[in-house]
Amino acid sequence: MNNEKNNNHGQKISTHKKNNVVKNKLNNIEIKEVKKKSNKSRKNYPKISITPLGGVEEVAKNMYMVEIGDEIFVLDAGLMFPETEMIGIDAVIPDISYLIKNKNRVKGIFLSNGRVSSMGAVPYIIDKLKCPVYGSKLTIDLLKNHLKQLNIRRRIKFYYVRENNKYDFNNAHITFFKTTYSMPDSLGICISTAQGNIVYTGEFKFDQSVSKEYRADMLKISQLGQKGVMVLLSDSSNANVKGYNVPENEAAEQIDNAFYQANKRIIVTCYASNFLTISHIVKAALGQNRKILLLGQAIQDSINSARNMNYLEIEDDKLIGIDDLKNYPQNEICILSSGEQGEPIEAMKNIAEKSITNIQIEEGDTIMIAATPSPNMEVMLFQTLNLLVELGANVVTASKRLHAASHATREELKLMLNMLMPKHFIPIQGEFRNLRKHAEIAAETGVNKKNIHILEKGTTLEISGNKAKELLKNIPVGNILVDGRGIGDVEDSVLKDRKLLSNDGIFVTSYAISRKTKSLVGRPCIQTKGFVYVKKSAELIKEAEEKVTEYLINNPIKSIRDCSTIKSEIRSMLSSLLYDSTKRKPIIIVNFTLI
Repeated sequence: MNNEKNNNHGQKISTHKKNNVVKNKLNNIEIKEVKKKSNKSRKNYPKISITPLGGVEEVAKNMYMVEIGDEIFVLDAGLMFPETEMIGIDAVIPDISYLIKNKNRVKGIFLSNGRVSSMGAVPYIIDKLKCPVYGSKLTIDLLKNHLKQLNIRRRIKFYYVRENNKYDFNNAHITFFKTTYSMPDSLGICISTAQGNIVYTGEFKFDQSVSKEYRADMLKISQLGQKGVMVLLSDSSNANVKGYNVPENEAAEQIDNAFYQANKRIIVTCYASNFLTISHIVKAALGQNRKILLLGQAIQDSINSARNMNYLEIEDDKLIGIDDLKNYPQNEICILSSGEQGEPIEAMKNIAEKSITNIQIEEGDTIMIAATPSPNMEVMLFQTLNLLVELGANVVTASKRLHAASHATREELKLMLNMLMPKHFIPIQGEFRNLRKHAEIAAETGVNKKNIHILEKGTTLEISGNKAKELLKNIPVGNILVDGRGIGDVEDSVLKDRKLLSNDGIFVTSYAISRKTKSLVGRPCIQTKGFVYVKKSAELIKEAEEKVTEYLINNPIKSIRDCSTIKSEIRSMLSSLLYDSTKRKPIIIVNFTLI
């Protein structure tokens, strides 16, 4: 019996083991099937492509395109101020020809902040894309001001974003996190996909001295890092600057000291979108019981928006108009200015050149430039500073630490990288030297060098599963020049002509040809603009007339078809004559009339 029991017991054990084996086999089969399905679904994940359309190898003009399957998400749409040689150009915006061709796939433009470097292109492109625009309340308000200032009236679908909002799309959902920047309501953007998270920092810095409305959400940023970041796109503007930024409270103290040392009027210029610096200036002015004149529509709109949202407190009686200046002693006046598009250097240049009615620089005025100029504006800055000193003003510039930079320096960039710990890294927003330095910083923090991608405009980073590759110059890109209401209709040849006109002027010769005899009628007429002072160069003008007359007499026109050839030869002859006599190369126009 005992043996039988033991045998039965052994049989039960054996059966139990057998069952376990079967179960394990089944489990293994199930696991294998799950893995197989997982691999299959991974292959079916939508391909991800990330392409800078602007904002790399340059400062400003931020625009980054993220394609996920059949959906396109545009991160920022900024402009850049024109370079010195871009005569007559108001702004430079990214080339969006690819987006226009695929406009049905564009799900929206997502704005990180309200500076023109991030949202200034929207007024010029939105009618072509007809997509919604997402941004914080302040960002959208500033964009609306920008549209109004440009007299652009279009129906645009705006979404007012809060940091806790989430927007779902077919292939991704988008969330936001607060960052510290020169204005409140600045946001970083996270695009969550089936393959992982794509994080865009926007323009940012870290500063523990700022007030609550400017403070970055460090907890949320850290949590994103813990969840895992597949790709990080991060601001590189100040990657070459060591250490940490000047704290905002220190910049405020320096501005306050400069105010107390001023005995007469104070004229300050800054970016219209730099709310941190504006708040320091306003606080210093009010602390000295100075009245404030806001000079320029951009600065007026910015301060009105900040007051309406309770980011800035100024009582109405502290603000005055130009006509009120004569009613107050000079030591009770502060003029706060910014340019038409919020650019500070242009504003101060206009004041120095007496382009603004009833405002002129006087000896003893204190001039404060509380901004770091963009590289394109440096020449204008130094020209303006020289003029201000000649006029007797006391000039205080950003080198006196009046202005805390708005972009993260090396140690702050390391902090962002260490919190997010990305698998792939794309440095953006900056010239090539900035991008290169930021790439080195990323490698120092542990990002695999193979996964650091310095992309040119139009080059795409394509990610599919565990594979990532760069597609060089995958999308056509370039600069679109904005001249008044004309967008993209000013070509390089036009800019060259404008430069020639500004340097060497224009030289026009006109003559009449008889229809019957095909010969010259009368004498050629010559006019010049910006080339030479006609009265002092009468001999040169006379010689040019004689050369044209002599040529037309010695080369009679046989048919009307010959006219274009003759015009070309006269232009070449005049070009040699004028250069030999003046060493200048004006634009030469040859006109003829048939009578």
